[in-house]
Amino acid sequence: MSHRFAMERSLLRDSPACGTLTAVLVTALLAVSCSSPPAGERAADMISLHPSNRDPSVSPATDFYRFANGGWIDRNPVPDEESSWGTFQEVRRRNESVLREILEADPAANASADERKLIDFYCSCMDVEQIERAGLTPIRNELELIDGITDREGVQDVLTHLHSLGVFAVFSLGSEPDYGDATRVIGRVRQGGLGLPDREDYLRDDERSAALRASYVAHVARALELVGASPALAGAGADVVLGIETRLAEASMTRVQSRDADLVYNPRTMDAAAALMPNFSWNGYFHLLGLNDVDRFNVSQPEFFRAFDRLLDEVPVSEWRLYLRWQLLRHTAPTLPAAFADAHFAFFSGVLRGVEQERPRWKRCVDATSRAMGHALGRAFVERTFSPEAKRKAQAMVSDLRATFAERLQTREWMSEVTRARALGKLQHVGEKIGYPERWRDYSGLRIDRGPYAANALRGRAFGVAYQLDKIGQPVDPDEWGMPPHTVNAYYSATRNEIVFPAGILQPPFFGVDQDAAANYGAMGAVIGHELSHGFDDQGAKFDAAGNKRNWWSDDDLAEFQRRGDELVAQFDAYEALPSEHVNGRLTLGENIGDLGGLTIALQALRRAQADQPAEPVDGFTSEQRFFLAWAQTWRSTMREETVRVRLATDSHAPPRFRVLGPLSNMAEFHAAFGVTPSDPMWRAADVRVEIW
Repeated sequence: MSHRFAMERSLLRDSPACGTLTAVLVTALLAVSCSSPPAGERAADMISLHPSNRDPSVSPATDFYRFANGGWIDRNPVPDEESSWGTFQEVRRRNESVLREILEADPAANASADERKLIDFYCSCMDVEQIERAGLTPIRNELELIDGITDREGVQDVLTHLHSLGVFAVFSLGSEPDYGDATRVIGRVRQGGLGLPDREDYLRDDERSAALRASYVAHVARALELVGASPALAGAGADVVLGIETRLAEASMTRVQSRDADLVYNPRTMDAAAALMPNFSWNGYFHLLGLNDVDRFNVSQPEFFRAFDRLLDEVPVSEWRLYLRWQLLRHTAPTLPAAFADAHFAFFSGVLRGVEQERPRWKRCVDATSRAMGHALGRAFVERTFSPEAKRKAQAMVSDLRATFAERLQTREWMSEVTRARALGKLQHVGEKIGYPERWRDYSGLRIDRGPYAANALRGRAFGVAYQLDKIGQPVDPDEWGMPPHTVNAYYSATRNEIVFPAGILQPPFFGVDQDAAANYGAMGAVIGHELSHGFDDQGAKFDAAGNKRNWWSDDDLAEFQRRGDELVAQFDAYEALPSEHVNGRLTLGENIGDLGGLTIALQALRRAQADQPAEPVDGFTSEQRFFLAWAQTWRSTMREETVRVRLATDSHAPPRFRVLGPLSNMAEFHAAFGVTPSDPMWRAADVRVEIW
């Protein structure tokens, strides 16, 4: 059933879960349903390797990205409501439709408490009339607490209260397996507190950055006006906010530094943390959060916290009140009346990412419900979308990729036997989670009702914070998932040494029970290989088989590994994504190692799978050609210029085009498959090709 038909069908009746829709909402939904099918919903776009997705006018040896995706790109401009559009967004849209059906269904008489909470949360989000009536009431207590701050101790107390609600002003608090003992969970504090995407947005002196800061100040001023400040006071307050955030930015690590495991593991005893920040009581902070037994935690960026300590002493209390008021509004605006939500969208989506139109209300409410109760919602999703057969086939593919990686490790001539044995031992111990958790998360302690959406959202955030903090000092839960199962993504955890593939991404065109091997291995197989390779990328390689940060390399092998990584950095540094704006090869190194390794392993696995029975050509393409086409079509994408610019500065992934061109140009197998010669743009000479795994 197409997404469009599902939307129209829902309009033929009142939503039984949420009651009669308001006239305004019905009108808006009708306007959407009567328009053309959204980009990406055409049948050809959703079929793996459909011929119409290619551009036959472009040679694969000239620009393989365009050859594989040109037809799709030409008929898929970025939808007005999106910052980018591609395969991931297409699958997400399909998944959203399933989630919507779950949330708008009549609760069964025997519905579980979690099922009723999901529907209640979604309905409170959809109830725009109640949101308008409630106004600022759901955050009135927090606004009054901020207004009542009179001294530095008050700043800390209110900051702590906001953190308990998931409003992470200045810095964030969470938990993670201890890098030094991956069997235990440790508390972690991390730099934060910035409204703009990156520290450099505050520090660059070029014209574009200055204009962005001016737009940001105007937005902050508008938010302060909405909570009662006069235009003059709001403007002055916005300047204060920018000043505090600029000082925080100056003390922050760069994105490249922040992904370096060696730099961000800085465990401190309580006494050492007190010496680092004499103006801040860590004992008091943890006590107010209900944590009375914390004796050691990770201070990810010590110099940032040293600078924050100075700010506590130097910034007047009146300015801290302004900053905290803004941080509260920044985190809660999407849940508040339209004046707040619209202003938030206009800056954070419009100005920053070029998005032209807010997403339909139901989509925002599906996302919000997922943030609050993701694993409960994912449980219902799995029951509808992920068959036992799909799980068995995915498990078999993971096993195949793992065995193939082990074979490749045996042939890496640049590795010594000692390092090779340790690498094989680490690979053997990589855990895997496929589809959904074996044990579902407990939401019995979360109170949800049909009251104001912002109140439900805050309780959901607070519940999530408490869930993270309750783990501090406890053994690591081996069954825990870091993503809800409907997520269109996958991950590798270095401290758990495990790969995780939610049911949300184990969907066509990434993966299908009935898709041929070339399509499955070129898309999902390469994704599986990518995540396995993360255990051996520039950061994953710093962790051993047990998940502890420990050097298991010989000096010579590590130097050679880093040299090859430096070559990949140089290759991606040369890619120009926008005029005079290049990919950051160091920031994206881990993902680029993952892509190159994943593709190489997946291709060898496909060859193994078809060794006894070679596949016949399909649509004029050999199995290996289809493999490369499947990878390229995984990363088909259109993206707004503003979004490209933000991602170049903040994203550890290269833009999709270069995730295709970069690794393929390093593979002799690709050159052979498509007859690429030294005179072709896709050619990369053997002496400069990068090979790691």
